[in-house]
Amino acid sequence: MTAPDPHAPRDDERDELAVVRRLREPELPSADDRPRERQRSFRRSDVYGDPVVDGRVVHDSGWVRSLAWFRGLLVSRAERDEAALERRLRRVQHGVTRCNVIAVVSPKGGVGKTTCAFVLGNLLASHVRLRTIVVDANPDHGTLGLLAPDGMRSEYTLADAIGDLDRISSAAELHRYVSVLPSGLHLMGAPADPRVMKQMTPDLYGQLTAFLGRFYDVVVLDLGTGLTDPLADFAISRADQSVVVTTPEWVTASIVLDALRYLGDGRGNDNITVVLNKALDGRHAGDRGRIEAEFRRQQIRRRVTVPEDTRLKTMLDSGTYTLEALSRPSRVPIKELGMAVAGQLV
Repeated sequence: MTAPDPHAPRDDERDELAVVRRLREPELPSADDRPRERQRSFRRSDVYGDPVVDGRVVHDSGWVRSLAWFRGLLVSRAERDEAALERRLRRVQHGVTRCNVIAVVSPKGGVGKTTCAFVLGNLLASHVRLRTIVVDANPDHGTLGLLAPDGMRSEYTLADAIGDLDRISSAAELHRYVSVLPSGLHLMGAPADPRVMKQMTPDLYGQLTAFLGRFYDVVVLDLGTGLTDPLADFAISRADQSVVVTTPEWVTASIVLDALRYLGDGRGNDNITVVLNKALDGRHAGDRGRIEAEFRRQQIRRRVTVPEDTRLKTMLDSGTYTLEALSRPSRVPIKELGMAVAGQLV
């Protein structure tokens, strides 16, 4: 017979322990006894029975579907075409595998190269969601940096960045040298002092372009007038694509046509987009159609005609550029320019 354990709890102590355990570990009800509403989670669909689109509840009914169908009839073809263009732009980003360099050039001054470089860069940043920077490569008083809103304009220039390349090792450290726009576009302006700009050789621009390629998907070079000066020659040879800008006057267009033959010599025109900028409508337009036809005859597959727009000029001059605030006749060609370039990114 085993002797009782002197340390074992007595009967009255066991009763007290049982009471404590019941208080600390209440008996859980069986699955059958639990309230039925606790057997499923509380879901978002319990609150939103109908779909929500852009923050608004869309009630699904025959009347709502009929109304949507009727509204679709009222949408113009221009609206549908612009929406389709938007969708194509949104799909481009996934095809970019490295930094692409775009040279914006013209053999003629005053055609709007800086404007084209600026609106192109804005669109690639805002719509295609690419890390994009536009660099002022105009050796003669470039104005690109002045297009940034006053409160967003960097006080540093590309000359400062080139001098500090060995001390910049991250995007955060590069940030001070660029102007960051609301669209996400970055601008790098040129020095105002022509003596400093004169020292910016093609070799230095080459170093800067290669360095920026570590941080950006697209580098747009806004060049000065001409195609054969050392800086333009470097940019064109380095670029993956060239955007050639002209205006619809016969004199300018004829010079640009000669330049296209020069650019395409031995390389073809597959990497060239021509912008017919500041195009007028009505009786002041001249025979714009014949100029456009001549570019087609030269087998320039990517051509965009951007109309003269005083609102666009005011936006750029006041630092208030917003693409969607432009009228459709100006807005769509800018998107077409973006699509022409974005479709060729590698």
